Amino acid sequence: MPKSHSIEKTPRVEDYLEAVHHLISEKGYASTSDISARLAVTPPTVSIMVGRLAEMGLLQRERYRGMRLTDSGERLARSVIRRHEVIAEFLAMLGVNGDVAYEDTEGIEHYVQAETLHKLQRMAEYFRKNPGELKALRKFIGAED
Repeated sequence: MPKSHSIEKTPRVEDYLEAVHHLISEKGYASTSDISARLAVTPPTVSIMVGRLAEMGLLQRERYRGMRLTDSGERLARSVIRRHEVIAEFLAMLGVNGDVAYEDTEGIEHYVQAETLHKLQRMAEYFRKNPGELKALRKFIGAED
């Protein structure tokens, strides 16, 4: 049974949960070596963090099956993924280069406040419904198609 720890939502914790979620979605499981490769860290580092996440009640290790996210781990992972999607879409709409947009999204997703995320989401929705306005904005900021 996990210890009763408060969930410290650090960027690193969020990165691990996001990685585990994506790996399970892609492969059906997440192993230490998969996480290590995805996050470019050593397997012992992954093992330490996996233990910490288990203590926090965010994931459970399953013998011979890797690990799975708990309900709270799944909710937190989905929240990070949603923030990532909203920010990435908005930066793409602005014409930010793919590599730059990815790096910026990875940094911003951990610190953006709910209110800001909501406004970005609404702006992206507006531009999807009004492509002429998006084209005008992109022209104005020098990011024409």
